[in-house]
Amino acid sequence: MIKINLLGGGRAKKARKRIEIPFQMAGVIGGVVLLFGGMGAYWWYLSSTVSTLTQQTVTLNQELAALKVKVKEVEDFEKNKKTFEEKIGIIQQLRKNQSGPVHLLEEISKSLPDRVWLVSMSEQGGKIDLDGKAVTNAEIVDFINNLKASRYMSDIQLIESRQVSEGGIPVYSFKLKCTMVL
Repeated sequence: MIKINLLGGGRAKKARKRIEIPFQMAGVIGGVVLLFGGMGAYWWYLSSTVSTLTQQTVTLNQELAALKVKVKEVEDFEKNKKTFEEKIGIIQQLRKNQSGPVHLLEEISKSLPDRVWLVSMSEQGGKIDLDGKAVTNAEIVDFINNLKASRYMSDIQLIESRQVSEGGIPVYSFKLKCTMVL
């Protein structure tokens, strides 16, 4: 008797056909995958480096802007300081110059003997020219010695001394040069 199996359970399975890839082709594909993987990793590295450098540039530019503001403040401070120092120097010089004529007149007034008088006096840069008259030459010498004793006068020089007549009275006219020391 012949038996027929209608269920189909007893048939032999067909073997699937496998696609075989040659060994060399597998190496090439693996190399290409590694190459693209390496290029991707390198691109990621470069991208992160560019991002980091961009962030550093932004940060450094912000710091630079802040430092420029501070440098400007320091320059303004230095400029103001210099201006104030110049003003203080001018004020001190004015105070010094203000007391100079007072000392000059006081010292000359103290140094004048009784019978000596001044006709003119001029001061230029600490150099003093005196023109005066005296009854005798001895009084002119006393005046010069008094000036030499003063701590505010130096380099006293008698330029000229001569006898003249003032209203019929003989007097001595003299010219002195000296330097004022402050």
